[in-house]
Amino acid sequence: MESGEELDPEGGQPRDRQAARLRRRLLEGLRSTGQLRSPDVERAMDAVPRELFTPPDTDLRDAYADRVVVLAMDSTGSPISTVSQPAIVALMLEQLDVRAGHRILEIGTGSGYNTALLAELTGPRGSVTSIEVDDGLLASAAARLTDLAPGEGTPLDLRRGDGWLGVPDAAPYDRLESTVGVDDLPPAWRTQLADGGVLVAPLWLRPGLELSLAMRREGALLHSTSVAQCGFLQLRGPHAADPHSRPLGQGLAVIGEGLSTRQIEMVRTLTDTGGADLGAAPRLSERAWWGLSLSDPRTLLITGRHGGHVAWGIFDADGPDGPGLAVVYDGRVIGYGDANAADVLRQRVADAPPVDPSRLTVTAYPPDAVIPAPPPHGFTWRITREHHRYRVHWQPE
Repeated sequence: MESGEELDPEGGQPRDRQAARLRRRLLEGLRSTGQLRSPDVERAMDAVPRELFTPPDTDLRDAYADRVVVLAMDSTGSPISTVSQPAIVALMLEQLDVRAGHRILEIGTGSGYNTALLAELTGPRGSVTSIEVDDGLLASAAARLTDLAPGEGTPLDLRRGDGWLGVPDAAPYDRLESTVGVDDLPPAWRTQLADGGVLVAPLWLRPGLELSLAMRREGALLHSTSVAQCGFLQLRGPHAADPHSRPLGQGLAVIGEGLSTRQIEMVRTLTDTGGADLGAAPRLSERAWWGLSLSDPRTLLITGRHGGHVAWGIFDADGPDGPGLAVVYDGRVIGYGDANAADVLRQRVADAPPVDPSRLTVTAYPPDAVIPAPPPHGFTWRITREHHRYRVHWQPE
């Protein structure tokens, strides 16, 4: 052992050597399961020590497990920043398809780990601009990145600010990656992306359906080139969307599409009054749930104290006989308020296509754009948000 090498207290071998061994094991595991396919991404992940970007007391085995490491929490104990799961890091970098010399904008510096990977991928002929809303996170990331100097001197420009607005003074960018989720793609991201450039971002579409979208800019439009399931913490700051999960009381919360405060109160009132058992629930696969949620914006999920799904169903604020809620719980349909909601739920389940998210295509149109007729085959849905209208298409095999 060379003088000055730090021993891992449990592993009994130099810490750097143990980290390198665990890093290779992680990457080999991801490659063997098909979650890591790009040699360039593998090289970058092998070059950047993940343990340098985790909290100081993180065990090396945890730093190199294929799971999220919490970096910071708010006053309630909820995570506000994490070091993402290596599998999703690899997936999104492969979606981004960085080439040497690319100019890159990263939304959400966080720990700086992904920033370092981007620097390795674009190299010294390219550049990485990264924006972070949290002063403390940004300062810590800057210190780590200064010490590591990834990408053989790749120019790094770290900014403190609102990621929703991007960094216009350094635009245009060949690639843009968001490491935080959004409900709607900010117009600034599109306009700061070079025509033909690629944007990768987690987009929340419906309850239970958040997608990592790789989208290529073609003029005023963004067309998906790759789609995968994901789950991310949401964008923070002045343009943060309303929380997806809203408390109902008694340790329960509801996740729905654009539920207003008034509608949340309706759901709370209905569930407080007690429901009626309306018989055995229809079977619904996970893929059919995605088809159901895309088909009907009234779908919702009810979650427990620790976030697990307790029930799913449909809430109709404007039923024939007033508000109605029908949920599936423990294999039974439970109805609250207007009984018509249960009939709607059963019919919607019967009609729901079994959607494979990886085969979805998504196009983002500005609000004033003319959306062409959908393809003659398959299923097409439209989701309208403030800054874009999304056409989502699924073509069965």
